[in-house]
Amino acid sequence: MPRGHEGVRDFPCFALSFRPVLLPVLTGVWLSLSGALGTELRRDGYSFRPPDTFRMSRWERYAGSQAGAVSEDGVRTRALSAALADGEGPEAATFLIAVVEGGFSASPSERDAFATAVMQHFQRELGVALTPERVDRVGGPVPRVEVLGTLREAGQVRTVLVAGLASEGRHAVVTVSAPADRWDAMAPRVRASLETFRMEAPVAGVVSRRLAGALAGTLAGALLVSYAAWRRRRQGEGPAAS
Repeated sequence: MPRGHEGVRDFPCFALSFRPVLLPVLTGVWLSLSGALGTELRRDGYSFRPPDTFRMSRWERYAGSQAGAVSEDGVRTRALSAALADGEGPEAATFLIAVVEGGFSASPSERDAFATAVMQHFQRELGVALTPERVDRVGGPVPRVEVLGTLREAGQVRTVLVAGLASEGRHAVVTVSAPADRWDAMAPRVRASLETFRMEAPVAGVVSRRLAGALAGTLAGALLVSYAAWRRRRQGEGPAAS
């Protein structure tokens, strides 16, 4: 393991690297054109193209879950947003997308903090031990931090990739899990899918919640004033009419 790489002392069991930008982008373009990625999915302010074999799972299994919603700050609002799978049973792979309030820049310092948060999330919130193998910072249109590891579930060894994608305001965390013997064949499509991930910017002209509340309060006050004036006018007109 190379010495002197930033963060190595904090994670001696990880292989840390920064992957060049061009190769993953070209791989993603080629896989997209070759049909290895499915149709675009839009949900909760993000869009991406999952690997072509993945389909949305029955949501009732996951409703209200925070699985995969890794956060360095436990007070942030976070939730699982979508769950996809490429089949049923223990041999199926899963693709989870969670949304976390707050920005994430995928900087070197956040890389190490994110890796620690991933370990804690699996241990404390999911109740399973994730054995880390490497942490990568990946450049591109949407920089990300990837934590790759393995876990044992029901006697099966599975490879897990957790990716935190850079974004301002709110960001996404993607967790992909597959039987270890399937991972090498699946990994190029998974990473090509991550290259298509975009967090959508707020729509221009949308009124913020705080401003909307202020406007609603002003409107309510104006209505009350108008109603009071109408009552006074009616009361003033009453004696004259009689």
